[in-house]
Amino acid sequence: MAGHVHAAKPLNARLPIWASDFVDRRSRETGASKTQVMIDALFCLQAQHVQALMREGYEEMRAINREMANEDLAAGSESLPEW
Repeated sequence: MAGHVHAAKPLNARLPIWASDFVDRRSRETGASKTQVMIDALFCLQAQHVQALMREGYEEMRAINREMANEDLAAGSESLPEW
Protein backbone atom coordinates (compact mmCIF):
# COMPACT_ATOMS: atom_id res chain seq x y z
CA MET A 1 0.00 0.00 0.00
CA ALA A 2 3.02 2.22 -0.12
CA GLY A 3 2.88 5.49 -1.95
CA HIS A 4 -0.53 6.84 -0.93
CA VAL A 5 0.88 10.18 0.19
CA HIS A 6 0.64 12.93 -2.40
CA ALA A 7 0.32 15.92 -0.14
CA ALA A 8 1.09 15.53 3.52
CA LYS A 9 0.25 17.42 6.67
CA PRO A 10 2.10 16.91 9.95
CA LEU A 11 0.18 15.25 12.76
CA ASN A 12 1.20 14.89 16.37
CA ALA A 13 -0.58 11.99 18.09
CA ARG A 14 -0.18 10.08 21.32
CA LEU A 15 -0.41 6.31 21.00
CA PRO A 16 -0.72 3.67 23.68
CA ILE A 17 2.55 1.85 24.24
CA TRP A 18 1.30 -1.34 22.54
CA ALA A 19 0.40 0.66 19.40
CA SER A 20 3.70 2.50 19.33
CA ASP A 21 5.56 -0.80 19.79
CA PHE A 22 3.58 -2.34 16.94
CA VAL A 23 4.38 0.57 14.61
CA ASP A 24 8.08 0.32 15.52
CA ARG A 25 8.14 -3.47 15.04
CA ARG A 26 6.18 -3.36 11.76
CA SER A 27 8.47 -0.63 10.44
CA ARG A 28 11.57 -2.72 11.21
CA GLU A 29 10.03 -5.91 9.76
CA THR A 30 8.91 -4.34 6.48
CA GLY A 31 11.49 -1.63 6.00
CA ALA A 32 8.66 0.90 5.66
CA SER A 33 8.76 4.20 7.50
CA LYS A 34 6.65 4.60 10.62
CA THR A 35 4.61 7.11 8.69
CA GLN A 36 3.90 4.54 5.98
CA VAL A 37 2.92 1.95 8.59
CA MET A 38 0.41 4.43 10.02
CA ILE A 39 -0.89 5.30 6.54
CA ASP A 40 -1.34 1.60 5.73
CA ALA A 41 -3.22 1.04 9.00
CA LEU A 42 -5.50 4.00 8.35
CA PHE A 43 -6.08 2.84 4.78
CA CYS A 44 -7.25 -0.54 6.13
CA LEU A 45 -9.53 1.15 8.65
CA GLN A 46 -10.99 3.36 5.92
CA ALA A 47 -11.59 0.31 3.68
CA GLN A 48 -13.39 -1.48 6.54
CA HIS A 49 -15.58 1.59 7.07
CA VAL A 50 -16.50 1.78 3.38
CA GLN A 51 -17.29 -1.96 3.33
CA ALA A 52 -19.57 -1.55 6.35
CA LEU A 53 -21.40 1.34 4.68
CA MET A 54 -21.79 -0.65 1.48
CA ARG A 55 -23.08 -3.70 3.38
CA GLU A 56 -25.62 -1.47 5.14
CA GLY A 57 -26.72 0.02 1.83
CA TYR A 58 -27.08 -3.39 0.17
CA GLU A 59 -29.17 -4.66 3.08
CA GLU A 60 -31.40 -1.59 2.88
CA MET A 61 -31.79 -2.01 -0.88
CA ARG A 62 -32.58 -5.72 -0.46
CA ALA A 63 -35.61 -4.79 1.64
CA ILE A 64 -36.68 -2.11 -0.84
CA ASN A 65 -36.25 -4.46 -3.82
CA ARG A 66 -38.27 -7.17 -2.07
CA GLU A 67 -41.08 -4.70 -1.37
CA MET A 68 -41.06 -3.50 -4.98
CA ALA A 69 -41.13 -7.08 -6.29
CA ASN A 70 -44.09 -7.93 -4.06
CA GLU A 71 -45.94 -4.83 -5.26
CA ASP A 72 -45.23 -5.77 -8.89
CA LEU A 73 -46.47 -9.31 -8.31
CA ALA A 74 -49.65 -8.01 -6.71
CA ALA A 75 -50.23 -5.54 -9.54
CA GLY A 76 -49.48 -8.20 -12.16
CA SER A 77 -51.99 -10.64 -10.72
CA GLU A 78 -54.71 -8.01 -11.03
CA SER A 79 -53.99 -7.15 -14.68
CA LEU A 80 -52.76 -10.41 -16.21
CA PRO A 81 -55.13 -13.25 -17.10
CA GLU A 82 -54.55 -16.54 -15.36
CA TRP A 83 -52.95 -19.30 -17.41
